[in-house]
Amino acid sequence: MNGSHLVKISRRRGTKYTFTIKRNITIVRGDSGTGKTTLFDMVADYMRTGEQSGVSLQCDCPCVALTDYDWRNQLSSVHDSIVFVDEGLKEIHSDEFAHHVLYSSNYFVLISRADFPYLPYSVDEIYKIKTSGKYHSFIPVYQDRGNHRYAISRSAPKQDFSILLCEDSKSGFQFFERHFADSELTCTSAMTNSAILRWLDQHLDDRVFVVADGAAFGCYADRVLKLQDIHRDTVTVCLPESFEWLLLSSGVISGLDVKTVLETPEAFVNSEKFKSWEDFFYKYLREITEDSVFHYDKDCIPEAFCTGGNSAKVMALIACRNVR
Repeated sequence: MNGSHLVKISRRRGTKYTFTIKRNITIVRGDSGTGKTTLFDMVADYMRTGEQSGVSLQCDCPCVALTDYDWRNQLSSVHDSIVFVDEGLKEIHSDEFAHHVLYSSNYFVLISRADFPYLPYSVDEIYKIKTSGKYHSFIPVYQDRGNHRYAISRSAPKQDFSILLCEDSKSGFQFFERHFADSELTCTSAMTNSAILRWLDQHLDDRVFVVADGAAFGCYADRVLKLQDIHRDTVTVCLPESFEWLLLSSGVISGLDVKTVLETPEAFVNSEKFKSWEDFFYKYLREITEDSVFHYDKDCIPEAFCTGGNSAKVMALIACRNVR
């Protein structure tokens, strides 16, 4: 399944929800009483008895509510659908459930206040429900404040940095290290996205610019961005889609196809083939650079990306320039 799908759900003379789903994993959060369970129940009611339930559901693909009692068998017969799952499902945070999500042709809307440690979901696809009378919509929990700097509530901090911390230990790290080779800024790697919070906890006296792949950082966003709010003078978090997305978006590799893919990636990312947009952009970049000097390899950054002009174009997207 791929593409962007508008969903409209309403109860006769009552609650109405309107939102768009465009990735394989969407997270809906919120405290009790914010409308999460009501949304799930409306999908479940419509699934059981259709419009006789008093619920109207409009979407260009089937919408399914996953029930607790026999969810494995239910999923085995559901394809190319939007599957809604409530946190009442006991196994929703398990490794087994994550496996079913990642190897499915479906999109999933996961309704839970807790993180999903086994799933690579985007910082951009974590929502809360906004209510205006009987009308409900999804709004992002985390805001891009410009140049992919994310913050929970206030504007992202702006300052100079002494350390650039990335999750990548291979091509991404090599790129940043070479770009800042003649500056006072030190580049280092946390090795994995899950280790960034621990690294920051151990270096709170340093001025750190964090670069991580937003496409798979959803599980860690809340804790890392809360730490940024507390230490606004020393920590700035930058979450572009992925390192490969930065290379593609820089304009270094030209072509009409690249522009089209970047404008509407949801049209090209098949949920059964790619676990996340990060996965897609990596494979897409490898494919389109295969016979060129830009031939991309995760283990070793091609020299063509690191020349002065090209390197600067990539770095301009995240505006990390000044070092004291």
